[in-house]
Amino acid sequence: MRSTPDGRNRARRRADQRGAALVETVIVLPLVLLLTFGMIEFGFAFNEQGTLRAATRNAARAASTQPKAANAVFEAAAIDSLDASAANLNNGVPDFALVYDTQDGTFEPSSPGECTTRCAYYDWDGSGFVHVSGHWNPEQRGACAGESDRVGVFMKVRHDFLTGFFTDAGVDLSSRTVMALEPYVGGPCAGS
Repeated sequence: MRSTPDGRNRARRRADQRGAALVETVIVLPLVLLLTFGMIEFGFAFNEQGTLRAATRNAARAASTQPKAANAVFEAAAIDSLDASAANLNNGVPDFALVYDTQDGTFEPSSPGECTTRCAYYDWDGSGFVHVSGHWNPEQRGACAGESDRVGVFMKVRHDFLTGFFTDAGVDLSSRTVMALEPYVGGPCAGS
C-alpha cells in the first residue's frame, strides 16, 4: 500500500475544512439573519409603541382640561393632539380612536362596536381623525375635585414591518390612557 505525500493530505484536509465551514455557514446564516432582523423590527415596534403611549397620554391630558366644554371643543382637544402625534409615527398607520367616559373605571372599549354611550368614535381617513359616531355630552361630565369623572382615550395603530424580511407581516399596536377631569371652576360642580 502506498501512502500519499504529506502535502496532499494537508491540502485534502484544508479542502474538507473549507467545505465544512461552508456547510456550517449555510446552516447558521439564516438563523443569524432572522435574529438580526427580528431585533431591528422589535426595536421599531417598541419605538412606535412609545410614540403611541405618548399620543394617548397627551390627548387625555388635553381633554381633561376641558371638563365642561362643548363636545366639539372637548373631543377636539383630544383628537387634535392625536392628529399631531400621528405625524410622529415612523411606520404606523392609525386605525381608529375613542374618547370616552370610563364610567367609574368599568368601561374600557377596545373597538368601535363597544363605543355606545358617553363615547366618541373617530376613524382615520389617511390625513386625520374624522368623527364617526357618539359623544360624551358636557352635562354628563362630572368635574368635582376628588369626585370627577375620568376621560379615556384609546388609539389603535397598524405597524407594518420596515425591513421587508418578514413579508406581509405587521402588528396591531394600541394604547389607552385614563385621566381624571380637572375640577370645573366656572359654575356648579357636580353634574352641571
